[in-house]
Amino acid sequence: MHSSALITLALAVVASARPARFGRRAEFTLQNGKDALAKTEDFKKLTPDSACTAGTDACINQQFAQCVNGKFVLQPCAPGTICAVLPLVNSPGTSITCTTQADFDARIADTGAKAGDAGAAAPPPANNTPPPPPPPADNGNNAPPPAAGNAGAVNLNPAVIQKTNNGQDPPVDGQSPAATSTDNFANQCGETLPQIPLTNGLQVTTGSCNPIPIGYIPSVENMPSSKFQSPKNLDTIASNVTFDVVLATKNIQLGTFTNAQKTYFANPQKLNGQGQIIGHTHIVMEPIESLTSTKLTDPKVFFFFKGVNDAQDGQGNVKATVTGGAPPGVYRMCTIVSSATHQPAIVPVAQHGSLDDCIYFTATPGGAAAAPAAGAAAPAAAAPAAFAAKAKASSKPKPKKAGKA
Repeated sequence: MHSSALITLALAVVASARPARFGRRAEFTLQNGKDALAKTEDFKKLTPDSACTAGTDACINQQFAQCVNGKFVLQPCAPGTICAVLPLVNSPGTSITCTTQADFDARIADTGAKAGDAGAAAPPPANNTPPPPPPPADNGNNAPPPAAGNAGAVNLNPAVIQKTNNGQDPPVDGQSPAATSTDNFANQCGETLPQIPLTNGLQVTTGSCNPIPIGYIPSVENMPSSKFQSPKNLDTIASNVTFDVVLATKNIQLGTFTNAQKTYFANPQKLNGQGQIIGHTHIVMEPIESLTSTKLTDPKVFFFFKGVNDAQDGQGNVKATVTGGAPPGVYRMCTIVSSATHQPAIVPVAQHGSLDDCIYFTATPGGAAAAPAAGAAAPAAAAPAAFAAKAKASSKPKPKKAGKA
C-alpha cells in the first residue's frame, strides 16, 4: 500500500465470541443476512482502481478498503482474518470489518440466510499470502505525513485494535477489573473535554488528558538500567564548589531530546535497531533534612534539575555539571529515564528492578566529613522553605535552553 494512504476508519469491532443463536429471530435478522451476502457479492466485482464515493467502505481482495479522494485505499487485516460484511445483531443493517472466516460463516448461519438467497457465496477462505512485514526497528521515525486533504483524520488500522478483557475472567481476589474499549480508547479524552484539556505537547500544570499511544516496548533483555558513578551513595562533597555528576547506563539510546515546551508526551515510545528505547535521562537533586529522614519530599521543590541531552560516551556514561555546587546540606539525587518526548520509559513486565537510580550525599564546607554527636542527625540541608520559594518564583512558564526539561 502506498505510504500516503492514511484513512479514517469508522467501523465496529467484531466481538471475539460467536453470537448466541436466537431462539426467535428478530424481523430484520434474515434480511440483514441477505444484505450481507449481497454486499459480499458486489464487493467481488471491485478492484483497487474501481471508482468510488469518498467515505464509503468495502472489502477488496480480503482487505478493508475505504474511498479517499475518489480512490480506494486498502488496509490489510491481521493474519488469519479477512475483511467481511457482517449482519448486525440488534438492529437492521450490516457492518464491514476484519474477522475470521469461521465468525463470518457463523453469523450468516445465525440469520438463516443462505448464499443462494442473494446469489452469492461467502467470501473465499483467506489465502496463504504472508502477512505484511513488521515496522522497521526504529519504529516510526520515518512515518509518512498525513495525505493531502486528510489532515486531522484518525488513522486507525483495524488490525491494531486490541481485544483485551477486564482481566477478571475469572475474578481474582485483590485485583480490580480494568476498563475495556473497542477502539483502543481512542476517544477517552473526549469524555471530559473541555473541563480536562488535551495535553497537546504542553506541560499543563492543572492536569490534562494525553491520547498518545504508549508505543513500542522493548524486550526484557533490553530494559534500561542506571547507576551513579559520582558522587557515590553516602559521599561527602565540598559545598558551593562546581562538580560533575557521572551516570552509567545500559540498554537505552540516550541523546534524543525533543522540545519539552511543545512536544511533552507527544509521541509514542520508539526503539532503535537493537530494540532499545530511544530517549534520554534526567538528573534531579532534592534537599532533605538528614540521611535518616523519613519525611516525605515535595516533588515541586528541588535544588537541581537537568535534562541530559547527550549520548553516552564509549563507556556508557553521561555527565551533568552542577555549576556553583550545592549549598551545605543533605541531598537525594535520582534519575528519571525517559523516552524522546519525556514520558517515563515503559518496559514489558510489571515485575522488574528499578530503571532509575537514587543516592544520598552530603555537602559540607571543604568536603570535611560530618561528625555529629551520637544519635544526632547528619547536617541539615539548606532551608527547604528557601528552595520552595525559589521553585515558586521559577514556576511561571518561560523559554528554556536546550538540555532543560
